[in-house]
Amino acid sequence: MKNRIYIALAMVLSLCSMRTAAQHTGSYDTTVTFMSAPRAVSIYVPPTYNPATAYRLMVCLHGLGDTCSNYRTALMTSLGWAANIPNTIFVCPEAAFRNADYYYPTGGEGIIQTAIDFAMETYHIDTANVVLQGFSLGGRAALRYGLDNYSVFKGLLLNTPAVQGVKEAINGGAYTFNYANASHIPVYITHGADDVIYTGPIDSMYLQMVLNDGKTYRKHFPGLAHAIPGIASILNFISFFDDPRSAGPDMDIVQPMIKKQNCVASVTPSCVIRNTGNVDLHSAKLTYGSGSATATFTWTGTLAPYQHAIVTLPPFVSPSGGRTLTVAVDTLEATVADTFTSNNANATTYSVQTTGLIVPIMEGFEATTFPPANWVTFGAGDVYAEWDRDDAVWKTGFASIYAFNTILLFDNAGRVNEIAAPLLDLTASTNPHLNFDLAFNYHHYAPPVATFDSTFADTLTVMVSTDCGDNFTTLYKKGGSELATFPDPILNATTLSAAFIDPGADNWRNEDVDLNAYKAFDKLIIKFSYKSSLGGSINIDNVRIGEYVVSVNEAATGKPALFPNPATDIVRITSPEAVTSVIISDITGRIVAQPAASGKDISVNTTDLVSGIYMFRISTAGGTNTEKVTVNH
Repeated sequence: MKNRIYIALAMVLSLCSMRTAAQHTGSYDTTVTFMSAPRAVSIYVPPTYNPATAYRLMVCLHGLGDTCSNYRTALMTSLGWAANIPNTIFVCPEAAFRNADYYYPTGGEGIIQTAIDFAMETYHIDTANVVLQGFSLGGRAALRYGLDNYSVFKGLLLNTPAVQGVKEAINGGAYTFNYANASHIPVYITHGADDVIYTGPIDSMYLQMVLNDGKTYRKHFPGLAHAIPGIASILNFISFFDDPRSAGPDMDIVQPMIKKQNCVASVTPSCVIRNTGNVDLHSAKLTYGSGSATATFTWTGTLAPYQHAIVTLPPFVSPSGGRTLTVAVDTLEATVADTFTSNNANATTYSVQTTGLIVPIMEGFEATTFPPANWVTFGAGDVYAEWDRDDAVWKTGFASIYAFNTILLFDNAGRVNEIAAPLLDLTASTNPHLNFDLAFNYHHYAPPVATFDSTFADTLTVMVSTDCGDNFTTLYKKGGSELATFPDPILNATTLSAAFIDPGADNWRNEDVDLNAYKAFDKLIIKFSYKSSLGGSINIDNVRIGEYVVSVNEAATGKPALFPNPATDIVRITSPEAVTSVIISDITGRIVAQPAASGKDISVNTTDLVSGIYMFRISTAGGTNTEKVTVNH
């Protein structure tokens, strides 16, 4: 009886609140009853509100840690929405918890409909002009709710929707999006280009909607971080929701695609196209290629507005090296110019190397350009987890490469990030090996910091391909404690900085992989594959392939090893005994440099030496050795 009285009283108070609210204009806060409890809602009503006029309704969902009142104030006042979006009533419901989105707890998303009901019962709302807007985690919830309830809304305005990683964006986790409904509702997405952690997830989410013929628009804002852009730059969302089609023929080059690492000059690209105009398209002349190597192709078919197609383009002969493939619209319907040019071209990168590099080769990742020449990265999309250059950690020299995964960020378990060495020729090698320096540690969480006791341990796999990357064979695979170079895991990391490794000299291990089974191949690809289990920080330095690897291992005989040779910017010296001096002479015997030397692993900067042949005289307690090195900038 007591609970029934409480509920009845709450309903009476709610109705009283609604009757009072009907007389309010400007900004104000109130509550509605949701899940048998009061829930805060913040509202803005134009001061000139006239109940005889039907108003647009915008339902606005805030992000993590915010409140509906703060969010309403930011939108209306700081960002100027009240002054620039006319004839609109804004209702901002509160999420149940400040550290979760609107789908928590189960059924929590129902507050969106409750807020709509409140507005419609209180004010004169144009029921055909309801917009669902969200920022950050609110944008994520708005996307999910809007796709599930598309008939309620005229459009979705998503400002940096905080989709929690690429895995979530492609529906690889428990939090999913009904992309099959994307064709039913216009979706307008903004993203700050400096907010790099969400670039991959948002781009992946956008592509999923394109592939479902979604009426979707995405705009990146240079210089903007995790924020909502100025209202003047996004006011076209109103006309986009009225009619998302361009006023005439318009083709969008959504995404060019090509094999990332190619061993022949003839390459076959493809691309995703879509019709963003207001008439059906039946043909499009496309120009594509890299640099001066271009070709044309005429696509034919039928695309209604916002339908897409995946087009395989004829092969073209590409120049070698790291390249950029560009695909662009030339003409539509044989003779019609596509005058809406902002989406007429798009590009992606790839590599062509038709001849394998004769080993030995060595890569220490010293050059600031990444990846190094002829190396290729294969990213899973989450920028924080991908292989990249690390200029704060190294075994020798000034840099290494690293990859990273953690439970503190997105769920990317099972996602793989890879980096491949250049195409190699092992036919001149009598005893080829792969050798690299490794530092790694995994993560462990336990009470009292965590409510669970669990290990999160990533895996490194080294693979080889003899058919230009179509198939790979595993040569090396280690994970967790077997891969670790630290005696104990990283325990209870609660910040990103604590989850990274900072290896000392004793935290590096040299790994050696026998390649003798492949010394008959002149086109070989070696790839490092790092698989996420949500826990690991890894660095790799001094990747060496060829005979010199054995020379390094056999340096215990007393002879220092130098690599790479030929060199560009750096020569590394590895010695079984501490080096006491290094003297560099040109071919006439003139001393040109005497770099400081101490220790068993030394890096000598050769950028000030002109290209040519030099003699390196290396002294240790055991004697002096002289090696010839070619410097070729």
